[in-house]
Amino acid sequence: MQTKQKPWNFMFNFCQIKDCNKPHCSKGMCQMHYRRVKLYKNPDANERGHKGKRSSYKMVMFKGHPNANVKGMISEHRLVMSLHLGRPLLSNENVHHINGDRKDNCLENLELWSEVQPSGQRVEDKVKYALEILKQYAPKYLREEHNNGRRFNIYTISNNYFR
Repeated sequence: MQTKQKPWNFMFNFCQIKDCNKPHCSKGMCQMHYRRVKLYKNPDANERGHKGKRSSYKMVMFKGHPNANVKGMISEHRLVMSLHLGRPLLSNENVHHINGDRKDNCLENLELWSEVQPSGQRVEDKVKYALEILKQYAPKYLREEHNNGRRFNIYTISNNYFR
């Protein structure tokens, strides 16, 4: 079957692949065939395409959990950490797999990470931020007695330290 000549035929060389009338862009091939050769080593290969983002985390059904999605599904590692802490995970908290295996969800392989960072770099801001972190994750350190029997808390430290 004779294909119609494109108006640019007189200006370009064409793809060397059989039945392709596209202008060549590199090494005698059109852009599509050149890309296929580069990716798959075969100009006639069917492109595999993107199948969408697949989660390799194990999902479990736990309807009613605050961290579950609308279908009641939650990642098992987030559920394990949430049950260990006795509270739902906050939006700024991540659960990290220590050994990198996303299917290994035992508690010994999980770490809780926080993404929150202070907005400023002044010492006062950093101290207040450190106290907020202690209040959230280790309140026992704020209850210890220091300074000749006086108790420290967020307000006494930040108010007295910066005077």
